[in-house]
Amino acid sequence: MVENLKSTVEVLKQRIKFNLNLIHEIELEIKEILKEPVSKERSEKLDRRFNINKQIIKENNEAIKLQKSIIEFLKSYHDELSQFPETIEVENPKKTNALSKKIELKREDYFELTVNKDIEYDNQHPYFKDESFARDLISYFIEVEDYEMCAKLVSLKDNS
Repeated sequence: MVENLKSTVEVLKQRIKFNLNLIHEIELEIKEILKEPVSKERSEKLDRRFNINKQIIKENNEAIKLQKSIIEFLKSYHDELSQFPETIEVENPKKTNALSKKIELKREDYFELTVNKDIEYDNQHPYFKDESFARDLISYFIEVEDYEMCAKLVSLKDNS
């Protein structure tokens, strides 16, 4: 349990760093937008980027609070937690036929399918309305320098 909690803190730390890089990328976009002549379109672009940054900052603040809580929990109950087994075996009361089991895809699975272009990212996509998912996709395509896909994603979100 202690290792899982420490891993969670580490994952949160990595997510915060990722978000800070994303904020920096968006700041660079904002600087470019500011070079455009003043117009309603420019204002809308700026508003969208500022709103994305606000959401990212909110997420980071919540992640930091969660990290602090976990760290305090670990400090307060370290002795008790060290006696707790790292793994617990849970017996499955419903043993079902393997053929009847339904495969449930997680967010990460949908992300992989989407970035590999195995499934289309459109208004039918299960994470289409998830702003965090869209930011992650955009960040990924920026990282791999697929700017056409970035433009398509931004266009899809702007038109929804």
